[in-house]
Amino acid sequence: MSARTSEILEAIRARRSIGKMRDEAPPRETIERIVEAATWAPFHKCDEPWHFVIIAGEARARLGEIAASTLDLSAAPPDAREKVRAKERGRFARAPVVVAVIAHAAQSPVDAEENYASAAAATQNMLLAAHAEGCAGYWRTGRLAREPAILEALEVGEGERIVGFVSLGFPALEPKAAARQPVGAKTRWLTR
Repeated sequence: MSARTSEILEAIRARRSIGKMRDEAPPRETIERIVEAATWAPFHKCDEPWHFVIIAGEARARLGEIAASTLDLSAAPPDAREKVRAKERGRFARAPVVVAVIAHAAQSPVDAEENYASAAAATQNMLLAAHAEGCAGYWRTGRLAREPAILEALEVGEGERIVGFVSLGFPALEPKAAARQPVGAKTRWLTR
């Protein structure tokens, strides 16, 4: 195995989702390099089927207010509702920068799936680039990826889909080492 291969595989194995970040924002140039790395993901039909909305500064609080105002609290006990609402209000403030990764619309369901898969690959590139830059990265989806008021605020077009919200910042903790099942437990070879 070459040194380059070893380095790439080590980065893949060492990268962790880190949700706890310091308040200090990475420099704009760092964020731009991380997002630019996303654009080198593979895609279908020679089209780059994604775009990115970088959410920073006061925009995080504005989106947090939208998140809190669209929360269905009917199942929450009345005395817990404000606490739940406050947590939702802070959803975009967990990191100094959040990048919405948006897959483009397509003419067919097959192409829509291809676009989504390509945008997911772009998201993984972002996470690996963040790791290489010494940043924390965390990929989230959840209800906000489909919430009409959030889609409108981010100007997500008809037929487009949010693949994820990638929180970026400097880690506030050292991630734990992780393990995976042996590759043989997840694969089978078809040779004839």
